[in-house]
Amino acid sequence: MLFLGLAQPGIADSQAMSLLAFGSGKINVRLYSDYFCGPCSALEPKIEHPILDLVRTNIITVTFVDTPFYKFSSLYARYFLYVLNEKKELRHALTARTALFEAAKTNINEPEKLEAFLRAKGIMFKPFDAKPVFNMLQGYLREDKINSTPSCVIRNGEKKEVYTGVENIAKALEALKQQRPAHGS
Repeated sequence: MLFLGLAQPGIADSQAMSLLAFGSGKINVRLYSDYFCGPCSALEPKIEHPILDLVRTNIITVTFVDTPFYKFSSLYARYFLYVLNEKKELRHALTARTALFEAAKTNINEPEKLEAFLRAKGIMFKPFDAKPVFNMLQGYLREDKINSTPSCVIRNGEKKEVYTGVENIAKALEALKQQRPAHGS
């Protein structure tokens, strides 16, 4: 399983790495998915609102890790990064993910057609050398020992929990809402 990067002039590694994470909460959530995975596609609408809420309330920092299990997954992962490079905002990222899942269902497998599809949805992208980000993603996959999608890794301090499957991941994210920081005076 390899990510394919482009050899174009790009942004610095630290900037590239900052593309992936959203939020500033103390609980780190890594969501592993593949645009060609049926269960991943089913999970996405179930977790969109909980993720927005958890990030907005500073409970979590979420990282989307596109997992290349299918033939054209790396192409889609690259374009997701290009979208974030154009506009790094969580709602925008979730809109782009929804569009990419839709494109995968129609079997778009050429860069030009994927670009046209995204543009038609009003989703702009800015290419860059994604190889440093893909290398980091490979490290996450190894570190978390991910071998199926959808998967979710939740780290709260030293505690690490791994969830797989649509219902388990949705329930785990909902349970995190109980972690709301206390409001002091």
